[in-house]
Amino acid sequence: MDALRNWVEQMSPRERVMVGAAAALLVLAIVYLAGFRPLLISAERNAAEVAEQQELLDELTQLAARRGPQRGAAAGAGGGGQSLVLVVDRTTRDKGLGGYLKRNQPDGADAIRLRFEDAPFDNLLSWLVEMQTNYGVGAISANIDTSRSPGRVNCNLVLSRAAG
Repeated sequence: MDALRNWVEQMSPRERVMVGAAAALLVLAIVYLAGFRPLLISAERNAAEVAEQQELLDELTQLAARRGPQRGAAAGAGGGGQSLVLVVDRTTRDKGLGGYLKRNQPDGADAIRLRFEDAPFDNLLSWLVEMQTNYGVGAISANIDTSRSPGRVNCNLVLSRAAG
């Protein structure tokens, strides 16, 4: 340490300023290379990984949209874990079929027996498609007979979450 001190004391004031500036630049370079640069590289790597994961998510979302809801999709996106009886009750009312539903009987944990009388066929078909698409509920059996009115049917259905 004494040798360093003697060396600095032998310098002219101009040389001391230059050595001090060089020392300051050296300290800044060490701080940058040892501290900030690894953080910047890590941030860039993380940003690239996030972009890659976002691309993968977009591809999966597009694939899921093309394939649609899959078989056994519990209560589906709109079911929220509700019982099949509640889902059927709510959706039939939403489709204007509530007045035509004459019997609604659970058949185990994942099935239900239904009886519609004089129901509009188009509404019934639209409702069945919605049940399959949105809730993963499909028909196990269906017995459809024409009604006295045109475009109306009497229908016995057994629906199940495992169907499809």
